[in-house]
Amino acid sequence: MKKNKKKKLAAASGLALLAFLAGTFAWINSQDQKINRVDAAAIKDDSVSVEEVWNPKDIIPGTEATKEVTVKNTGNVPVFVRVSYEEVLKYLTEKGAVTNRDKGWTASEKPNPLADDVPVEYDGEKYVKQESGYTDVTSKVKDSQGAALPAGVKVYAKGSVTKNPVTTAEVTTFNYSAFFEYAPGKYQAMETDVSVTGGNTEGSLVGNWNFAMSKAKYSVYSGGYKYAVTNWAAASLEGASPEATKAKASLLGSAGKKYDIEYDYTTAALGLSEIPAVTIATAAEQIPVANSEKKGVQADKAALNISGINIEYGTDMGTTADLKNDNWVYNKEDGYFYFTSPLKSGATTPQLMKKLVFTNAIGKEYTNATYDLIVKMEAIQATKEALSDNTGWNLNGSDGSETKKITTYLDGQAVS
Repeated sequence: MKKNKKKKLAAASGLALLAFLAGTFAWINSQDQKINRVDAAAIKDDSVSVEEVWNPKDIIPGTEATKEVTVKNTGNVPVFVRVSYEEVLKYLTEKGAVTNRDKGWTASEKPNPLADDVPVEYDGEKYVKQESGYTDVTSKVKDSQGAALPAGVKVYAKGSVTKNPVTTAEVTTFNYSAFFEYAPGKYQAMETDVSVTGGNTEGSLVGNWNFAMSKAKYSVYSGGYKYAVTNWAAASLEGASPEATKAKASLLGSAGKKYDIEYDYTTAALGLSEIPAVTIATAAEQIPVANSEKKGVQADKAALNISGINIEYGTDMGTTADLKNDNWVYNKEDGYFYFTSPLKSGATTPQLMKKLVFTNAIGKEYTNATYDLIVKMEAIQATKEALSDNTGWNLNGSDGSETKKITTYLDGQAVS
C-alpha cells in the first residue's frame, strides 16, 4: 500500500487480513527528499514529511547556516523513520588560473559550467555604497575610440585637484575602480587603464571630470568547474528516473524540479561518464555519536581532501552500543540515520541536524563553489514485518551487526 493511496487507510484491517491470506505483506511507505540551496523551503509531502528551518549563508570560513531538520507524522498511524543524504559539490579546478578576455561574462553562458568562462567575482558593492567616498563616473568615461563604455561596465572614482603653493601648478590626485556587472549585484573583475582627460580644475568635483579607458579586459578562471557527487546510502526514490535508479540514488543522475528548486545532476551536466558508486560514510570524523557534535560531510573530503563543510547534529544522538528511545542513531552499514522509536500520529522527531558549519579549513579551493545537500527521508508502517520484508526496508542483518541491533531494538517497540 503506497503513500499515494491514503483513501485505502480506512480499510487497514481488511487489507491486513487480505495480505495475510495471500501470504505477502504490503506496507505503508512514505518518502520525502529536499535539495538545500539558496531558496529552499520546508517540505510538505503526504503524511510524513521533512520539516526544516533553513537559513542559507555563503560559504565563508567561520560562519554557520541554520539548518534545523526534523520529521513530522501528520498521518493517523505510527511509522518508523530513517534519513539519509545525497551531496553535490561544484568547485573550481586547481588549473583555474586567472586569465583575461575581451568580453564580459553573461548568465547565458551558465549552461556550460565546464567551460573556462567562469567569472572572477569582484567586490563592487563596496564602491557602489554611498559611504564608500567613490562617485559613479561611468557616464563620463569614453573608450579608446571616444564611444560610451559597453553596457554593464562600471567606473567609480574619487579625487581632488590642489595647487602647488610654490610653482602654482595644479596637482590631480585620482583613484578609481572599474568592474563589470553581469547580473544585478554580481560583479566581474576587470583589468583596465583609466586616465583623466579634462575637467579637473582646482576645486572641481570628480563627477564633473572626463576620463578615457584605454584598456578593458574581463577576468575569468580558466579550467571551469569540476563536480563531486556522493551518496550516504543506497537510497532510491519511487518514480525516480532510470539513471537515478541505476545509481541507487534518489536524485543523483537525474534532473528536474523539486519544491521550486531546479536541479540537473545528470552525468552530462556534471561532466561525468557515470555517477560514482555509492559511498557510505564510515569514517569516525563523519559519524555523530554524541549530542551537538560537528562532523564533516563527504563531498569536500572526497573531492578536495578538506573537511571544510561540517554538520552540527542535534541533541538526541545515540549509538548502536547504547540504544535509547527517541534518539537518532547512524548505521554505518547502510548509511541511514534511524529514529529509535515509532513516530506517533501528530508527533515530530527531535532535530537530526541543527546547522551547516563552514570551518576555517575553507580556502581558495572553495572559490565560486556551490554545495547541494539533499535530505532523503523514508517512513514505513511501524510493524515488525515491515522492517524485514522485501516490500518494506528489508533489514536482515547478521547477528551482531549494527543493522541487526537497530532492527531488534525497533522490533521491541513495533505496533502489533
